[in-house]
Formats: sequence, structure tokens, C-alpha cells
Amino acid sequence: MKPKTIVRLSIDTIMTVLFLFMMAYQWTGNLAHEILGTSLLILFILHNVLNLNWYKTITKGRYPLIRVIRTVINLLLLLCMLGMMISALVISKTIFSFLGVIDIPYAQELHSLSAYWGFVIMAVHLGMHWVMVMGAARRMMKKRKPSKIRSTAIRSIGILIAVYGIYVFFKRDVGHNLILYYSYSFWNYDEPALYFFLDYLALMGLFVCITHYVMKRIQAKPKLK
Repeated sequence: MKPKTIVRLSIDTIMTVLFLFMMAYQWTGNLAHEILGTSLLILFILHNVLNLNWYKTITKGRYPLIRVIRTVINLLLLLCMLGMMISALVISKTIFSFLGVIDIPYAQELHSLSAYWGFVIMAVHLGMHWVMVMGAARRMMKKRKPSKIRSTAIRSIGILIAVYGIYVFFKRDVGHNLILYYSYSFWNYDEPALYFFLDYLALMGLFVCITHYVMKRIQAKPKLK
């Protein structure tokens, strides 16, 4: 595997983990949340620097459906990240409080909306590149010979995680947060933090699974013709 590919995958993996921890604001506290957010900002900038060629070619070439979807998802993720970062500067209580940024109405709502949509779109983005992720994992583990049993087991586990992710979507009122509709649900401080992270991992798995199989279906259509 090329060093640049290893760096990209490492950065993307760390960003995914950071995003997961940032969703647990009540568990981490404000200071840790802002440190994680700052780290995510730095990695996001580095991620874009490593992918400058994508921006250079965005106006070139044809746009089949698969490229349209990828471009839209990438731009939406960029928009969510910008929304989170700009609003974070405004509502910062510690790290960036010295900036004295002019107050922006509904900055807290913008931050929350950008975070939840960013989490979903990040999982979709991961699902679009899942084949590459699994390929890199196989190369790192040096399992070159395909195994039908192993593949079936992995798919079954993925489907089970996705099914549980559907349950989590409603259990955690994620849909309400995506439209800024706040229900009367409250944060359960008696719940072990492990349950929260497992739930959000399953939620991420749901969107990864859906995206992966939708993309496979779209890519398979030309072959069927």
C-alpha cells in the first residue's frame, strides 16, 4: 500500500473516531469537546490538502450518476464541516473565547444541525468508499485468498448492525435532531457511556451499509444492460 494512501486512511479513521466522540458532548464536557473539535478541524484541513486534485477536476469530464452522487455528498460534507466550524467559533466558551467573534443568531442551532447532518453524511461518505476500506484492511491483514464463509459472515454481521441502527435512529430521536425538532427526551446520565458509543457506531453502520449497497446497485446497472 502506498504511503500516501496509508496517511489518507489514517486521517479519515481518526476523523471518524473524533466525530463519534464529539457527538457525546454530555459525556466529554465542553473543554474536551472543543479540543476534539479543534483536532478535527486540523485533520479536515489536512484531508482537503491531500485531496486538492479532486477540487481541480471538479469542473472537468463527464458526470455519470455515480460521480454526481459522490460530488454532491462531498460538497454537503464540506458544507456541514464549515457550518460546524463557523458556529463553533461563535459559541466557544474556552479555546476560541478570546476571539470575541460577533454573535450570530441561532449559532447553537446551526452547530447542532451541522453536527448531526455531518455525522450522517460522513457515514454516507464512508459507505461510498467501503470497498476501498475493506480492500485496504485485507491487504494490511494479508488475507489475499477470498473466503465465501468469511464474506457471508461479515455481510451478516453488517446487516445485523444496520438493523440495530434503525432501532437506534428512533431510540435516540436522531430524526428530530436532523430537523431541529426538540422533543421532551432527556439525556440519561445513568446510562453507561459504552452504550451510547455502541449505539452511535450502529447508527453509523446503518448509513454505511445502506450507501454501500445502493452504490453497488447503481454501479451494476451498466453491466446488466
